[in-house]
Amino acid sequence: MVRLREISRTAAFAWSPGADKPFLVTGTRAGAVDADFSGETKLELWDLGLDDQQQPLELQQPLASIVTDSRQVLIHF
Repeated sequence: MVRLREISRTAAFAWSPGADKPFLVTGTRAGAVDADFSGETKLELWDLGLDDQQQPLELQQPLASIVTDSRQVLIHF
C-alpha cells in the first residue's frame, strides 16, 4: 500500500471512490482522545489533490469544516 496523503486527525472517515476528483470526509467527536484534546465535534471535507504534484504529503486545511453539538447530530438522506 502506498501513502498518497496524510491527515493528522483521530477521526472516522469516508471517501468518494468515483471517477471524479477524490474527496475525503473526516468526523471527530468531542471528548475523544486525540493529539490536541479538542472539545469540538467536527465534520471536515478534504480535497486530496492527487493531481497536484506540489501538494505536500500532509494536508493541513480542509476545504470546509462544520462544528456541531455532539449530543444532537441528525443526518437526513
